[in-house]
Amino acid sequence: MSEFLELEARDGVRMTWNVIPGTKQDAASCVVPVSAIYTPLNPNPAIPVLPYAPLRCRSCRSILNPFSVADFSSKMWLCPFCFQRNHFPQQYSAVSLSNLPTELYPECCTVEYMATAETGPVLPPVFLFVVDTCMIEEEIGYLKSALAQAVELLPDQSLVGFITFGTYVQVHELGFGLLPKSHVFKGTKEIKKDQILEQMGFLTGKTKPTTGVITGARDGVSAESIARFLLPASECEFMLNSAYRRTAKRPVAGFC
Repeated sequence: MSEFLELEARDGVRMTWNVIPGTKQDAASCVVPVSAIYTPLNPNPAIPVLPYAPLRCRSCRSILNPFSVADFSSKMWLCPFCFQRNHFPQQYSAVSLSNLPTELYPECCTVEYMATAETGPVLPPVFLFVVDTCMIEEEIGYLKSALAQAVELLPDQSLVGFITFGTYVQVHELGFGLLPKSHVFKGTKEIKKDQILEQMGFLTGKTKPTTGVITGARDGVSAESIARFLLPASECEFMLNSAYRRTAKRPVAGFC
């Protein structure tokens, strides 16, 4: 048990399970889903800072990590998420079992990368508050206080988004200041990622990437679309409170 506590303190990550299900049957029998809780801005001065861009899988765009399987003879690595085989680039030509890059060391599950010309400008961190609306009236005041305290602790350049869920899931447009606006989804209906992107207007008039995870402006999502849902931390407290009061007291009809 102490080993897991040490890993949690080092990486700021807590998993619901210490072993990932190996089969579909095992996964289906898990009462608690496999998930992870991350500690944003986990203070750990021992985390390595790498002076180059992360090496990404060409299919799912996940990053080279200690769980990737490296084939040093063919200079390739296997993505542990999508099982795509990827070539090591030229700067990794000297990689070997005795000359591992930092990302492959077992103790380096968490690393930081310095911004480079390849990675582009440093983007502000984004914090999404996901709040359960099924609570009694007395708890709403405590929630508002906790949200305000959490926002005050965020870095000044942070962007904040807000999602509430109960019978329906609501994604709030905090940046739409003219009137309250949110996108509502039925909690009992499974919706595909492409449907969500289309309904929320992220790719209107844009060509959707054929591979990889859509991560923002580099994938065709306009800055204006992103700004509809995210506000700077210094400007969002009023919108957060009003959005939650509206959701908790007046459930709306769902669609989609």
